[in-house]
Amino acid sequence: MNEHVRLEGSDDGIVTIWFASVDRSVNVFDAEMISGLEEAIEQVTSRPGEYKAVIFRSAKQGGFFAGADVNSIAAIDNEPALRAALERGQRLMNSVEQLPLPTIAMIDGVCMGGGMEFALACQYRVASDSSSTQLGLPEIKLGLIPGWGGTQRLPKRIGVRRALEMILKGSAVSSAKALRYGLVDLVVPRAEWDTNTSQIVEQLVHQPPHRVTDRMTFSERLLDRTSLGRSIVFYLAKRNVAAQSRHYPATLEAIAAVENSMDRGSDGYAVEREAFARLLFSKTARSLLGLFQQRDRAKKVATWITSPEEMHIERFGQIAVIGAGAMGAGIGTLAAIKGYRVVFKELNASAVDAGRNRVADLLATQVERKKLSEAERQAVLQRIDYTTAWDQLVDCDLAVEAVLEIEQVKHDVFEKLNRYLPAHAILSSNTSSLNVTRMASATTRQGQVAGLHFFNPVERMDLVEVVRTEVSDERTIMRLLDFVKSLGKTPIVTSDKPGFLVNRVLFPYLGEAVRMVSEGYSIQEIDRELRSFGMPMGPLELLDQVGIDIASHVAQSLSCIQPDATIPARLLADMAGKGWLGKKSKLGFYDYSGKRNRPNAQFHQLGRHAFPRYDFLDDQMTSMQRRLVYAMLNEAVHCLDEQVVAEPWMVDLGMVLGTGFAPMHGGPLRLVDSVGLPTIQHNMMGLAQLHGERFAPADGINRLARSRGKFMAQVAFEFPESIKSIVS
Repeated sequence: MNEHVRLEGSDDGIVTIWFASVDRSVNVFDAEMISGLEEAIEQVTSRPGEYKAVIFRSAKQGGFFAGADVNSIAAIDNEPALRAALERGQRLMNSVEQLPLPTIAMIDGVCMGGGMEFALACQYRVASDSSSTQLGLPEIKLGLIPGWGGTQRLPKRIGVRRALEMILKGSAVSSAKALRYGLVDLVVPRAEWDTNTSQIVEQLVHQPPHRVTDRMTFSERLLDRTSLGRSIVFYLAKRNVAAQSRHYPATLEAIAAVENSMDRGSDGYAVEREAFARLLFSKTARSLLGLFQQRDRAKKVATWITSPEEMHIERFGQIAVIGAGAMGAGIGTLAAIKGYRVVFKELNASAVDAGRNRVADLLATQVERKKLSEAERQAVLQRIDYTTAWDQLVDCDLAVEAVLEIEQVKHDVFEKLNRYLPAHAILSSNTSSLNVTRMASATTRQGQVAGLHFFNPVERMDLVEVVRTEVSDERTIMRLLDFVKSLGKTPIVTSDKPGFLVNRVLFPYLGEAVRMVSEGYSIQEIDRELRSFGMPMGPLELLDQVGIDIASHVAQSLSCIQPDATIPARLLADMAGKGWLGKKSKLGFYDYSGKRNRPNAQFHQLGRHAFPRYDFLDDQMTSMQRRLVYAMLNEAVHCLDEQVVAEPWMVDLGMVLGTGFAPMHGGPLRLVDSVGLPTIQHNMMGLAQLHGERFAPADGINRLARSRGKFMAQVAFEFPESIKSIVS
């Protein structure tokens, strides 16, 4: 045993193996945890007849296992070490499964990845009914598959259909759904969690619950329990992932591993290990693991603040949200869900009613999706107030302005906020592109003003840009970072330059798509090409989703630093003037009035254009993808050159989280590194020759191309002791 794992016996013959990762907020499988569990299981095995049941339980409140240590996985740099780590993990799970007495995993809180595989190795699983209890195998989101037996045990527990759904989506299920699936055997009220362990064990051992396979309908049995049915399930699964498997090879590898779990003549565990080993060193997995580490880094206050340990963070109490439109309602509702008191300030009674309805709809959706219970919804409503009077904000210590994207309107709002909010309060703007420093000039507390740029829809988008003005003080930025984290979001700190980071990089790409439409390119073909590249949606679909009016405002504000933006800005302004606002008006680049979306017939689409020949170097892109993606790559480097953000990884994380930039490429700058700076520079000069000086390579591209450098500098890697001990 070690400090991570301890064994506790009892008079009734039940032994509890407690585990708690030292100096971590959650339990993870690292070298010390694995060693501790191996010793504990060996001790139980060495005392036959002494115990009648084993309980595995977390000593940390509200968390079973978060899974394997992702940083340790990412650090493995050779296949022998990886295979040794996989074999050791599988041996640990097998030793749990082979214990000659009932084994019970008591799951309260997060049970993910390796933690889920550990629980599957137990004979029984008991879960609390807490809303924080979530069970899943999320490895696919890192470009991997479960590697410690998850693809082998889960199908046998809940059937191949549901196993494939959980593994391929990488999504977690609640304890209630886990019970319906047969993934857990019993759900216990959280209030009784610590009081009736003996009764739970007696119930499971003497009255084993029915397995889900015993409750299947005829059609479910046909699909899950016959070779013909399973072959149909696997065929359909492969067909469904065929399009994405080029970018995400883990999807087909996962299906193959699950398929082998049903083949008695196959060593499915070996298949799983080999697939994991192939995937870990793939471009997709390295990109997704890098993004995971970047997100973790972004959530640390010390990343953005010089001396955070010298400052005491005071949590905000009551928050004012100015404007209860789509963005304001989303921000305020999320804050109330997370426990803050929120006051919405609107212009008049009718605007208050509209805002109240938006909030009600957002909460109803959360209840419908099982994210909130009805009781929790009622509690959230109790934390929300509405007003039309500025003097009702006197107790607020944070204001988030979310009114129209018109500078004078925002200036007036900040003047009022400065007058009515207490002197210690921080004032922030949700502007997507306007200058926050100028808004701060309307106040006498300019150091306590910053931007908080959320993305739409607020409840789904993970990124928040924290905009540091020319005079924002460190304490203000620190408290806003803490606020963003408390909402469950990931912050990126940017300088106060037009468009900040995300819109600044995104709009040359969107503008190029708009320009191509004006040249007669097919709307559908543009979007289809970029989805094929790996974007979640095409640029024109995205503009319709954002709103043409909003896009027009941003394009106008960026015209001062992107002169070539004037052509797409004019077309967007013309569309907005005609009322073609995108999805919300049912007409934009697409017509949404029918059952199927179709291109707006008002645009004259000629198809592909012929341009003079240029010998582009191979970058694995089509000519249309190259023209659009390179516009984004070049602007990403311009942002780095101008210190919109401080480091390259911040650009990549911001673009993936804020725009959905094809995650398997790892972000714009990782893509530049992958293609190679000389190739990017050569092709950029070709695009400039064909399409205009807006494609002239940024200084950073020219500089690194000359030195044969990379944006994501390779740091010398020393094989860490933690990995050595895992594979020993």
